[in-house]
This record gives sequence, structure tokens and C-alpha cells, in this order.
Amino acid sequence: MNLRTSSGSSDFNEGGLSSTQRSALTWTAVFSLLAVLINYSTIVWLVGIWNSNPDYSHGFFVPLISAYLLYHRRDLLNGADVGRNSLGATITGIVLIVLALMMKLFGIYSPIITLEAFSLIPMLLGIVVLCAGFKALYWAAPAILFLVFMIPLPRMVSSMMSGQLQNLATICATYALQTLGVPAISNGNIITLSDQVVGVAEACSGIRMLYSFFALSVGLCLVIDRPIWERIVLCLSAGVIAVLANLFRIVVTALAYEYGDPEFAEKLFHDFAGWMMMPLAMILLWLELQFLSRVFIEESPRTA
Repeated sequence: MNLRTSSGSSDFNEGGLSSTQRSALTWTAVFSLLAVLINYSTIVWLVGIWNSNPDYSHGFFVPLISAYLLYHRRDLLNGADVGRNSLGATITGIVLIVLALMMKLFGIYSPIITLEAFSLIPMLLGIVVLCAGFKALYWAAPAILFLVFMIPLPRMVSSMMSGQLQNLATICATYALQTLGVPAISNGNIITLSDQVVGVAEACSGIRMLYSFFALSVGLCLVIDRPIWERIVLCLSAGVIAVLANLFRIVVTALAYEYGDPEFAEKLFHDFAGWMMMPLAMILLWLELQFLSRVFIEESPRTA
């Protein structure tokens, strides 16, 4: 029997991918590009949202992070059975593409305009599994699913979350100020201090911070080399950290109103604290990661 190793096989190139794999990935890229072109109007709409709405300005970076995730996970393609589709992969791909087309049509003729943008996700997933199989889907799925963060939330969901976060921020900030010895009473979304009144506007609800920081946290968890349970904990804690960072912003602003000049507080502390939210959240996330790394230590395998 004549056995050939991968190093001596003419079917493999220096990069470790066979001609079959390269062909499958090439067709995947071609059809993915066609899917993007078909959704050109949707892409233009998304770019307009990213450019005009500060809550979703992070959308410009999401495709770049997705591209990096594909590159970061490229080793999963080496030796994988890419390009040899089973019947199950073919059926799965067709079902996903049909689902995407149905979502797109429903989005066109319904008031839920974001549904048309969301249809791009199952479309890309379907193309990958149809052209290259389940192993390629395992490689590309995290990067494709991450594209969800570039799509604005439905207006109803966004308004509901914003209102809840606004109320939560007001209540927590009031308790924090009282703990610091500052006379503070909340009435709706208004915090009454001794001589000043601070309004927690909708822009201060923290939804922008929550959405963008959660996206960043998920991206980080997809690339760090940590146990799966630690990654889940980090992702789940991202919302809490975002709320704490927004709380810091409101409390600092209220303290500036209470003990400083209101105009100075509005121009300096409010904006400065807003810029500090993301670095503060990243520091808290890093501290949490360090805590988990030191408290839960993985045992290295023992050698005989």
C-alpha cells in the first residue's frame, strides 16, 4: 500500500491547505461577496447609522474584528475536512439561505427594518456550510455571528432597554451619592442635590456603553486562551461592568455640580467622565481576568 504524508502529497501546498480546501474557500469568499453586494442598500443604511448615531459608532470596527477572528482561528482549517460536503451540510446550508431570504423579504415589507440587516448573518452562515462544510462553519461561525454587534437594536427593544437603564442609573447614582455623604434624592430621572438638580438624560442611560463594551468583551473572549467557563463569566459580567462605568460617570458629574461650578462641571466633568467610561470598564475587565487567573489555577498535566 502506497501511503503519502501531507508533506509529500501534491494535493497540499506549503500553507497546509489542499486544492479542494482552497477551491471551497474561494467559492465561499465569492458567494459571500455576492451576498454583500445583494445587500448593498442595507450596508449603506448601516454605515449611515454608524456615522449618525453615537450609540452604534462602534459598528465601523465590528467587521474588522470579525476579519481578525477569521485570521486568528485559521489553524482550524489545517487538516480539516473542508470542501467535502455531506448531505447534512448541504441541507443545512440551503435551509439557512432560505431563512435569510425570508427574513430579508419580511424586513422589506415590515416596519422592523433591522430584520433585513440581520438576514445577512444566516445568509453568510449558509454560504459557508454549503460551499465548505461543517468544519469550515466551525471555523467561521464565531466571526460571522460577531457581526450581530454592527446591527442596531430594534427601536422598540432599544427604547425599552434605554428606559430601564436610565431608571437603574438614577437610583444607583442616588444611593452612591448618599453613601458618600451628599444629600441626594431621586425623583424619576432627576437627582436633586442640596442646591443643584442633575438630570439623567436618555443619552446617559449607558446603552451605548453597554452595547459597545459587550461587543468588545465578546471579541476578547473569543481570542483569549482561557477555559470556556471563564470566558462565559467575562461575557456575563460585561453588562455589570458597563453599568458600573456609567454609574461612575453620573456620580462624578453630580459631585462636580455639588462642590464645583455647574457650568464647569457640565463642560469638563460630564464629557471627561464620558470619555473615561471605556478605559475604566477595560481596567475592571482586566482586573476580573487577573482575579480569575489567580484564584482558579489550571493544573498542568503531570508527567510520569
